[in-house]
Amino acid sequence: MTAPSSTAWLELDAGARTPILGNCSLGRSPKNTLVLTAENVSRRHALIHLQGEAEFWLVDLGSGNGTRLNDRRVFHPVRLRDGDRIEIGEQNITFRTTEESAFGADGCESFVGTTVRQVHLVPCWLLVADIENFTPLSQTLPGEELARTVGGWLSESKRIIETHHGAINKYLGDGFFAYWEDQPGSVDRVGPALDELRQAQVRQQPAFRLAVHHGNVTIGGSPTTGEVSMLGPEVNFLFRMEKVAATLGISCLLSQAANALLAPSRPTQPAGEHTLKGFPGGHLFYSM
Repeated sequence: MTAPSSTAWLELDAGARTPILGNCSLGRSPKNTLVLTAENVSRRHALIHLQGEAEFWLVDLGSGNGTRLNDRRVFHPVRLRDGDRIEIGEQNITFRTTEESAFGADGCESFVGTTVRQVHLVPCWLLVADIENFTPLSQTLPGEELARTVGGWLSESKRIIETHHGAINKYLGDGFFAYWEDQPGSVDRVGPALDELRQAQVRQQPAFRLAVHHGNVTIGGSPTTGEVSMLGPEVNFLFRMEKVAATLGISCLLSQAANALLAPSRPTQPAGEHTLKGFPGGHLFYSM
């Protein structure tokens, strides 16, 4: 097989190569990008998620027998580096890439390599979810149980977001960042997605927080391949919101902009006015 045209690929022990073109799923189901037929491999076992232009994260999807990276079990999403060894069932896989991430040393994303025509300002629904008290949880749950709990939550959250036509843009170690482009009828997709995520919160497997915002975001890249970069003050505002939600102990916090669009069809309660670092003045928030 010839070398892949993508900047990243998976190498199997037998020498076969699978190019990573956007997101790459691994498992027994024939619908996966890389099909692994061993009985100890789950149907939807793991995912390699492309974040930005050249950053790849390995996500175990709550598989029964786990995913190992460089001889260590994957408990939460982990960023991949060139030469990393992935073990799924009895299959050993090497991750290879020829490019560095578009993320700088400070973790800030850039649009290096993205043409002006690919960058545009788009109104979006923005959502961040993170596991509550992840560090104590990781210290109290046995390793296998922690991996299944986190992986199962990420898998179910991914299903909910994508069923309602949203997309996960980034995995964050103990959470994820998702979005919907604001198109006609988008509130009728975001609302039901939030309803399902709220139902999952009730089960507390694990307990997690949600922060939801609506605003204009600078987007670069291609949603069809997963190469989407999202920048701008509204993204930063959302992540500041998550800190407020944690401080207040609110499981689902809405910005004033998001509440104005969701409140007519879903009951919300005022959560007060709060300041956010880097954003002048006070800002009204609501709980759902």
